[in-house]
Amino acid sequence: MRAKKTAAVLMALSLGVVAAACGDDEEEGASTEGGSSETTAAGGTDTTAAAGGDAVCPSDLVIQTDWFPELEHGGTYQLIGPNGTADKATVSYSGPVQPQYAVGGLETITIKTVNFDKANSSTLLDGDADMAYIGFGDVIKDSAAIDMVTIMKTLDKDPQMLMWDPTQHDIQEPADIAATGARVLHFPGPAYIDYLIGKGYMTAEQSDPSYDGSDAKWVADGGSYFQQGFASNEVWKYENEIAWKDGAPADVSFFTVGEMGFDNYPASMTMMKTRAEELDACLTLLVPKMAQAWVDFFNDPKPITDAMIQINETHDGFWGLSEGLNEAGLQVVEDKQLGANSADGTYCSIDPERAQAIYDTVKPIYDAQGVTVVDDVTTLYTNKYCAGAPGR
Repeated sequence: MRAKKTAAVLMALSLGVVAAACGDDEEEGASTEGGSSETTAAGGTDTTAAAGGDAVCPSDLVIQTDWFPELEHGGTYQLIGPNGTADKATVSYSGPVQPQYAVGGLETITIKTVNFDKANSSTLLDGDADMAYIGFGDVIKDSAAIDMVTIMKTLDKDPQMLMWDPTQHDIQEPADIAATGARVLHFPGPAYIDYLIGKGYMTAEQSDPSYDGSDAKWVADGGSYFQQGFASNEVWKYENEIAWKDGAPADVSFFTVGEMGFDNYPASMTMMKTRAEELDACLTLLVPKMAQAWVDFFNDPKPITDAMIQINETHDGFWGLSEGLNEAGLQVVEDKQLGANSADGTYCSIDPERAQAIYDTVKPIYDAQGVTVVDDVTTLYTNKYCAGAPGR
């Protein structure tokens, strides 16, 4: 799941070029046109007035996530709240920024969801979004080709995992995956797959980058292989909702990528450096508010997670959520500390030692692949906008 990249884009990068808003009951009669379900922000807030101060921010900020709406994106959707507009045609969610997060003239936010056409780094490069979710390992991977900078984290730990049927594969440690010889189904090109191959936990021959995020192949093959997913999502789905074994859901086992030694920052909020420089004054005001939105989401997630169920229904794709899934997923987030504070106590910053460790882990792998990366990892992130950001 997530961080989908087309093979063509990834090949170019490796050569050095490289998710209906849920209104309250009084708003159920809101109009629906062109595949959109729209409600009005509570109280009809004058967002221009709410933004206040100098107009140092764009009136509309575009954020590209890496998948359909899901609880792992909750803090970003919190910026808009549950009363925005879901659009089926563009698979997006937009609306006035909630007053408590409005700064610098920012009025509206557009969240672009799953991007099947190109890598999120290319979305930034092409100017299709101001910010995008990109795992920090992938920021490193693309660093020589695309001049990007991570401005804050979203989750602290990566929910990405590999799962398997424990009745078909006896896996006690990551190295056992390679010994099975079974294929590993994943999206094309993520850094953690490079890491797993580099560590010998899986072989290049096991890599099958044909995953599209659906359960179809797993169901058809009876769960005979390894498959990527989120510990906070797919595990519950396959154990409770998806009938994949003898006509019923069944238990799966998994390792998160962190448990396999790759302590990546998932979906770090990343920008083109030139765009970050243009919006420097805005980011100084906005990033602490974005961090506050994550804290607020974790304090009261249900309005957003309930809205995400409806947003996905409006988008009308194969991806869906449920209350049971959201509740279970949020518990995984807490149990595995996926939403922990940063080392400095904020819910914002990138830990320099951890960033260096990620770099030291992946650089030799990319060197062996002939992929050029920058020499100094500190050029790939900044914590200056996290000054004054809150923690949980």
